[in-house]
Amino acid sequence: MKIRTISLILRYISIIFISFHFLHIFSIPSFGQSEEDCFACHNGNIREKLNSSIHGEIGLSCLDCHSDLRGIKEFPHLEKLKPVACETCHSEVVKEWAKSIHSRAPSMGLGLVKCSDCHGDHDVRSKKDPESKVYPLNLPKTCERCHLETVKTPRGFDFIRQYEGSIHFRALEKAGLTLSANCSHCHGSHDILPTEDPESKTSRRKIIHTCGQCHVGIERDYLEGVHGKDYIKGIKDVPVCTDCHQEHNILSPLDSRSSVYTTKVAGVCSRCHDDQAIARQYGLLTGRFKTYAESYHGTASRYGDIRVANCASCHGYHDIRPSSDPKSSIHPANIPQTCGRCHPGASRRFAEGKVHLLPDQVETPKYKTSYVVKKIYIILIATIISIFVLFIAADLGHRLWRRESHG
Repeated sequence: MKIRTISLILRYISIIFISFHFLHIFSIPSFGQSEEDCFACHNGNIREKLNSSIHGEIGLSCLDCHSDLRGIKEFPHLEKLKPVACETCHSEVVKEWAKSIHSRAPSMGLGLVKCSDCHGDHDVRSKKDPESKVYPLNLPKTCERCHLETVKTPRGFDFIRQYEGSIHFRALEKAGLTLSANCSHCHGSHDILPTEDPESKTSRRKIIHTCGQCHVGIERDYLEGVHGKDYIKGIKDVPVCTDCHQEHNILSPLDSRSSVYTTKVAGVCSRCHDDQAIARQYGLLTGRFKTYAESYHGTASRYGDIRVANCASCHGYHDIRPSSDPKSSIHPANIPQTCGRCHPGASRRFAEGKVHLLPDQVETPKYKTSYVVKKIYIILIATIISIFVLFIAADLGHRLWRRESHG
């Protein structure tokens, strides 16, 4: 009997202890405190904001965030309260933020970046809520409040504003595609790091995988190609997504302003392939752009023909491979098919002619056939033009003679 009594007493003590424990965790106000005490002064739209917020939905009260008000018996309280400690509940997120560039803002002469700057204060909503400041459709404007007004970058505000003209923003803003890339997709959310930091999502070391979050197939093709293999090796000069497509100003390849528009592709490729320092360091052949520009393809492209072949038409876009690779579009076995996309019925003889020949290479015995064909074309064209000039001159002279004779 005594044992049962002692057991009951211990049980009641445990219940009381647990009750006080939960009372402390959930900060149920003592001494008669309630939210009505707060709203007696703060009676604007704060109550409405709090009730519609994610914090209001889970039943948090004012004292759960403003913990320094617990136990106060007299109001009004001090005008300046302690900063809200979001880490009480969001410890892991705050740890990420502490490593980010936002946490270093004061050391760069900027104001402290607080949680409320991005998420709001009393109106914090879930990121899935269309009314949330960090909802995909709203996030660019949230970031731009600082990055287009107070935070100066070496490239200026126009560099940030370029995103508003990009294909990503148009898909987000005009079409409402919430999966389209916004600031956080590329830069991260709480763990934003400067681009020069190797661990940043926008660093050259990480950018391929960052873009690959959405462009999975393109990432795969790139990594299987000659550029991707060098990227995996850690070669710093290998081109990555932003070298060809730019960063914020990413436009559709069909847009004439795009850096990868058909008439601009050769210029983009030549930035590396005609760079003497890069060519010497990695054993690349130079003069690629010059030989292309002097060809029919290059001439037509220079005059705005968008149907004519450019570098990507022959070498591929993301899965560029060396000509020795059987999967390469310029492997001798595949050239008829590659050329046949523009020249139906192309035979294997297309593979015999060399494309990128410098002037001093054309007359070598190795390329004698190409040289002879070129000379024949030049002579033929010159002859035809000369005949037309003579015909026009003869016709003009005959007309003048007739006019004088009948004059």
